[in-house]
Amino acid sequence: MIKTAPEIQHPSSTATHGRGLGMVAALADSVTVQGDESGRTITAKLGTTGHQRNHPCG
Repeated sequence: MIKTAPEIQHPSSTATHGRGLGMVAALADSVTVQGDESGRTITAKLGTTGHQRNHPCG
C-alpha cells in the first residue's frame, strides 16, 4: 500500500471524509507536515492576540 502525504482536500458536500486538515488550516496561522511514508506529524500554529491574557486558558 502506497501512503501519500496529507493534503488539504476539497470534498463534495456528500463526502464522508476529507475535511479535517482543511478545517485546521483555516483556523491556523501555519500548518507544517513532516515525515515520510513510515509516519508523519502535522503541526498547526495558532496565533493569539495580547488582549486575551486574562482568559482562564492562557
